[in-house]
Amino acid sequence: MRYETHTFAGTGGARTAEAMHALAPFAIDAPAAEQEPTVARLLEQALTAVETDLATTRACVARVAALLDREESHTETAASARRRVGAGLAPWQARRVASHVEENLGFAITIDHLATIAGLSSSYFCRAFKDTFGDPPHAYIMRRRVERAQTLMLQTREPLSQIALACGLSDQAHLCNLFRRLVGQSPSHWRRSQWQEA
Repeated sequence: MRYETHTFAGTGGARTAEAMHALAPFAIDAPAAEQEPTVARLLEQALTAVETDLATTRACVARVAALLDREESHTETAASARRRVGAGLAPWQARRVASHVEENLGFAITIDHLATIAGLSSSYFCRAFKDTFGDPPHAYIMRRRVERAQTLMLQTREPLSQIALACGLSDQAHLCNLFRRLVGQSPSHWRRSQWQEA
């Protein structure tokens, strides 16, 4: 941006100063003026009327401000839309990945394999997965293992050691540590409390 310089004749010094103060935020850049003929025309009208008609100057400046505000809002909206494009997994990718996780909670699930299912690189997949599901892949898988364990604890009488293995966890201690971290209590205590309420 650069300010165009104008020489004003006459005795309306105070009025000129006031008008120029109002125009100060709207520095005229020649290339921008070519792209925005309406803004350029309004500013020219404001400058022409600055000595004789301050009301017109103010009206022109207000109109320019409104136009620039609208353009800024439009630009921000477009930028937000561009940021959203490509963020997250496509619906078909999310369905395939979630389905694979659900069907394989009893087994090892690697990030690389999930990325392959989605047809993405591992690094991009991790970002897109978090945008879609709200958690990184590993945290999501661990949460689903615990939720599956909760279902099995309620629906079966299987010992925790067997439930841990059925949910893809290495042993009962692994289940207990993970369960306590995510649920806030031990699995055995949670199981007893659920049975008592039933």
